[in-house]
Amino acid sequence: MRGMLSHYLTQLILSTVPNSLSSVEGWANTNLSSWFHLDFIGMEYWRWAAIVITIAIGFAVNVIVRFVLRSVLRTLTHADQEDHELIQIIKRVPKPAGSAAGGATWLLMLPLISLSSGVQQIIEPAVHIYITLACIWFGFRGTDLIAWVAEQKANKTNNKLDDLLVPLLRKTLKAIVVVFGVVYLADSMQIQLTPIIAGLGIGGLGFAFAAKDTIENFFGSITVILDKPFEIGDWVVIDGVEGTVISVGMRSTRIRTFYDTVVTIPNSILVTSKCNNYSKRRYRRWKQMVGVGYSTPPEKIASFCEGIRELLRVHPYTRKDYYQVWLNEFAGSSLNILVYVFWTAPDWQTELRERHRFMLDIIRLAGELEVEFAFPTRTLYLRNEENWQQGSNKISAMRPEGWMEDAEGEGREVVENFTSADDWRKHLPPPYTFTGARDGGNGPSGEGGEGGEG
Repeated sequence: MRGMLSHYLTQLILSTVPNSLSSVEGWANTNLSSWFHLDFIGMEYWRWAAIVITIAIGFAVNVIVRFVLRSVLRTLTHADQEDHELIQIIKRVPKPAGSAAGGATWLLMLPLISLSSGVQQIIEPAVHIYITLACIWFGFRGTDLIAWVAEQKANKTNNKLDDLLVPLLRKTLKAIVVVFGVVYLADSMQIQLTPIIAGLGIGGLGFAFAAKDTIENFFGSITVILDKPFEIGDWVVIDGVEGTVISVGMRSTRIRTFYDTVVTIPNSILVTSKCNNYSKRRYRRWKQMVGVGYSTPPEKIASFCEGIRELLRVHPYTRKDYYQVWLNEFAGSSLNILVYVFWTAPDWQTELRERHRFMLDIIRLAGELEVEFAFPTRTLYLRNEENWQQGSNKISAMRPEGWMEDAEGEGREVVENFTSADDWRKHLPPPYTFTGARDGGNGPSGEGGEGGEG
């Protein structure tokens, strides 16, 4: 089969020219002077001249094909100077196409020169190999162009699955080009592949063990495509590596960390490892303790807590159906108010901006209510050196009869006095309802907690 197409085209060319010119050798014998028939290194001068002309025509065809193909690609892709990637692709694709066209020209014109069988057996296989290598090169460059077109189509859709498939498409097409290129290159070099394939069959067991990791990585990539644990651009933590997914290949997945390094993870790990995808969060949890001074009156604390809740109700990026703002802890130097918020911000920078705004609003609210934020304090007592030996009032070790009952009764009486008018002494308070901002509208009920939707 090798050379069948070129032989057919050669016969077609010879059949379309006049009989007097159907043979270049006959035309040379008739029209060229005797000098051109002198022998030089085993061939006549006119044959050397014909070889040079053939090479020149091949290079001319190469240049023409490059120019025409580059112009066509610019027209079809509407390329401009701003798209540097496309410009580079358009520059690269025509080069192997022109080389293949030039080689095909040489292959078609060489039989017209009527070279000796020995020279023909050397030049023709070399040209075949040249054309095959040029076609493989063109397949690689053409794959980049196909992938670019697919990427432009993918960028116009909201589905990120196609963003994941485009790199796989590029690599798969290049693998196919290599396989077919090796087959045709072996045919051009007259290498029999059947014994090689048989040898691989004998050593198939060893090859399977050697390719074990490759096969696992391949099925890992299939798992990513089907299961879709993440997409290009997602913020993930996989096997202790945290960063943004930048590409998924047949063998590995690349993640750019927040140190701007690129970590390559074999796809086989994706089958067994946990994948924590932060980009799939519906909400972004924020838990903060706001400390106020111990001298703050209870009424001020209640007003301050309700003011923070109102800020959450009116804030554009907070979850309205679940939040917690309560006096929560007696700390060493402050009364701590729990502020438990879920942000609906789409990305981290938006979350930081809205958190910044919310915290500034809390500071303004505290200033309006005259609530003082607490900070670590220490009380220092100065001892009077003249009276230090007298010491403070000593606590008697005597325990009068019934002292415990009297103390507990006093505590109950005090509580009874300041809670007797409270409604909850008569009726069980209903569950807390998350209300809207000022209008009193009830938001939807929600569940959440310390480890909830964060």
